[in-house]
Amino acid sequence: MTVRQLRVLGHMLRLSLRADARRSVLMMVLIAVQAGSAALTAVNQRWLIDSAGLGLVAGVLGAAALGMTLHAVDQAGGLLERNWRTDVSQHVDLRVHQEILALSARIPTIEHLERPEYLDRLTLLRKSTRELATSCWATAHTAASLVSLGLTVWLLAAVHPLLTVPVALAAVPLFCGNRARRVEQRAADQTAELERVERRLHEMCTTPEPAKELRISGSGPTLSDRADELLDRALRIRGRAMVRAAVWQLAGWLCYVAGFLTGLGVVAQLVIDGRASVGDIVLVISLSTQLRRQLAEAIHGILQLGRAGHVSGHYHWLRTYAAAESSGATGTPPDRLARGITLSGVRFRYPGSDRDVLDGIDLHLPAGRTVALVGINGAGKTTLVKLLTGLYRPNEGGITVDGVPLPELSPAAWRSRVTGTFQDFVAFELRARETVGVGNLPRAADPDAVRAAVAATGAGTVIDSLPDGLETQLGRVFDGAQLSQGQWQKLALARGHMRTDPLLLVLDEPTAALDPQAEHDLYERFVDQARATTAQYGTITLVVSHRFSTVRMADLIVVLQDGRIAEQGTHEDLLSADGPYARLYRIQARQYS
Repeated sequence: MTVRQLRVLGHMLRLSLRADARRSVLMMVLIAVQAGSAALTAVNQRWLIDSAGLGLVAGVLGAAALGMTLHAVDQAGGLLERNWRTDVSQHVDLRVHQEILALSARIPTIEHLERPEYLDRLTLLRKSTRELATSCWATAHTAASLVSLGLTVWLLAAVHPLLTVPVALAAVPLFCGNRARRVEQRAADQTAELERVERRLHEMCTTPEPAKELRISGSGPTLSDRADELLDRALRIRGRAMVRAAVWQLAGWLCYVAGFLTGLGVVAQLVIDGRASVGDIVLVISLSTQLRRQLAEAIHGILQLGRAGHVSGHYHWLRTYAAAESSGATGTPPDRLARGITLSGVRFRYPGSDRDVLDGIDLHLPAGRTVALVGINGAGKTTLVKLLTGLYRPNEGGITVDGVPLPELSPAAWRSRVTGTFQDFVAFELRARETVGVGNLPRAADPDAVRAAVAATGAGTVIDSLPDGLETQLGRVFDGAQLSQGQWQKLALARGHMRTDPLLLVLDEPTAALDPQAEHDLYERFVDQARATTAQYGTITLVVSHRFSTVRMADLIVVLQDGRIAEQGTHEDLLSADGPYARLYRIQARQYS
């Protein structure tokens, strides 16, 4: 067991003690008692048989009383330990789930939520928390089984040293079981992505939003068949692994049978030669019978520890990754932007890609100004927004806020001064007040703050149409009010307006469900409100939109093309330059003429 696994094991033990210290300690005591029960039972049976053969009534009665006591303690203690272990492990399992979610949520960047290999690790981890939760008890039981096995070997050697040879041969299942575990673990890792994609495809077929389009296009059965194909592939891989694992385990148990038969032959010869008593025969048979159970428990424990160790690798990775991504920066952003945000030589490529999405970006976003990002799909607009909000870090170059490098600012402190709405907004199926209020949790319970955000973004018509206003439950999941995409979008815009002191206000194409005039009016309202707070906070409003009737109101328009800045300036400057912006503007103008 590695140091890393020991640390995770110690953490699970601490969680168990926090869940129920008294039961956890008692379980350790019961497990320790069970470690010697098999040896004591075998010795007691020899005492009983030898006493009966010698006609010792006191010996027979004493052995019978001890045997009943051992049986009662073993049965009652085993039952209590199993029940307590189940209860404590369930509490620990829940806490481990909470830890995983908390660690994932605290990571300031979102790379671990987008990279396939990281998602596979998280999927395996969340599916296997039970192994982690029970790992300390698996360790205790395995240790108890090995102690019990050692006592068995010692007693058999006391009868005759040759009896330890079959025992050694019977230990082969431990090796074979370990090989079987590795085969199954490799199959689990190999099928992680197949199972994740299969689950996602089937969810698409059964989730209302994508299912609507799939049914209209008639592609639902095709996707379902594809998901079934992936599941079949995963099951075939796991099935072949299970067969190979079973072969290894069968080989191990055949060795055990050979050792058991050899041991019986040795003790039979000892009895014939008069070097062993009838009680010794009973002792050997009892220990040999217990040996199978001890080996099975030891093998099961080692396999369980192996699985827990494998999962602990993913768990340790998440904790290490979360610690590494949490920069520890404690800087705070300024109360008011004086100069603005500057990007210098910024390059960025997504993990696993060989192409720069942003290539040598040099850009200054002036404080108190409205800046529009323009470009065709894939130009790098949304990626630039992710860098500015700290969701990703540049591979090269840097970003400064009023001259202070962004990595020196606390991610939480910086995000507390950033707000906005994105094109892939979330439809939170909560009460309408909560759906808007989560945009600023400290003020989420303040109805006046929620109403102000609703009014500022023109979402009042949505709230007025709801039967219970802000207290109306929304969404299908809880049998709430059904909203159109445009209505959800307006609530998302209101949510983005809950913070009234932002340094950076991002509007990343959040109005796709609105018509051009409604979008223009809404952006105009946002820009006017942002300008009203400029004197106090120096807010930068960053607008991302494909509609040029909207972006023309910006103080600065930045045109991105193939990850580079093609040109920048005011609307009039860019039209006069007759560059990419002017060409795109004329194309769009003809569509509305």
